[in-house]
Amino acid sequence: MLKDGILVFIGGGIGAAVRELLMLVVVNLPGGFPMPIFIANMTAALLIGVLAALTIPGGVIGSRGKLLLTTGIMGGLSTFSSFIWATDQMLANHAEQGSAIVYLVLSIAAGFLLVESGLWLGRRLRSEGNTTEV
Repeated sequence: MLKDGILVFIGGGIGAAVRELLMLVVVNLPGGFPMPIFIANMTAALLIGVLAALTIPGGVIGSRGKLLLTTGIMGGLSTFSSFIWATDQMLANHAEQGSAIVYLVLSIAAGFLLVESGLWLGRRLRSEGNTTEV
């Protein structure tokens, strides 16, 4: 149990560090569109789909790998609270309300499509690749 928590802790730190790096190097788009948060969440959506396909029973990633990669790194990389906060801040600014609606709809639609794409990709990798558990 403690080892599992340590894996999530380490993974979460890695994911959060990657997210912070994105926040430092990627700028918001005109209209206040929070591109760093969008990139972090969309990257995590795609990768969590791939990882989910690779961790289902018989997959190449075991339960501890799932904790590190999915719960830890992807959980640290993606950020629901920042997504909601950025949307709220844009909605509060009349000039950015259009961007807020685009951001909200695009994040949900693209996130869903990226998870599905990741699942598809993960299944392909799984069927073509190694079946040794990590």
